[in-house]
Amino acid sequence: MRKIILSTAAILSLVLSSCESKKTENTEVLTNKSEVVEQPVVSESDIANNLESSASTNSYMVLLDNGQEKKVALDPNETIISANNLPVNAQNFVSKNFGNMEFVNAIKEVDRNITTYNIQLKDGTKIEFTDNGDWTEVKNGLGKAIPIKFFPDGIQKYLQSKYPKIDAKSIEMDSKDKEIKVELLQNKVDLKFDLNGNFIKID
Repeated sequence: MRKIILSTAAILSLVLSSCESKKTENTEVLTNKSEVVEQPVVSESDIANNLESSASTNSYMVLLDNGQEKKVALDPNETIISANNLPVNAQNFVSKNFGNMEFVNAIKEVDRNITTYNIQLKDGTKIEFTDNGDWTEVKNGLGKAIPIKFFPDGIQKYLQSKYPKIDAKSIEMDSKDKEIKVELLQNKVDLKFDLNGNFIKID
């Protein structure tokens, strides 16, 4: 009788052990399924956003004369660059005359093997540089004055003498006509000087 009881107990022990094993396996399966479900999924919107981000280099922001920002398309001969990729002379010019003014854009343009750089600052100032980083045009389209401390000495003296209370709106180095053109802000007078800064006429 005792042997029968022991045998029955052994069988029950094996059955319980088998049930516990299956329960553990089922728990592991459920856990694995849960882990699979919780893995992040890349949505169609994420893909679209990535494509839009990669295409953003085909356009850039400009500051219009009314102060509004607008995105414009790059021309085939234009490349968006960082301020650090400007010629050293251009970087020094901006730092010396406009301090740490934030850039809106910086564009490198190559046309018929001639390289120029165009930048726009947050205050509306637009500057064009040669491939060596020398300025050729500085202007502000938001009705603000530009500094004149980089103007040739002769032009600075003329403006301080003839127009002491008038600010400059733009200056352009016209190498073709061998002239420097200055537009005044408040009275909208256009002045012409030779490349040495000698006054020629009011245009």
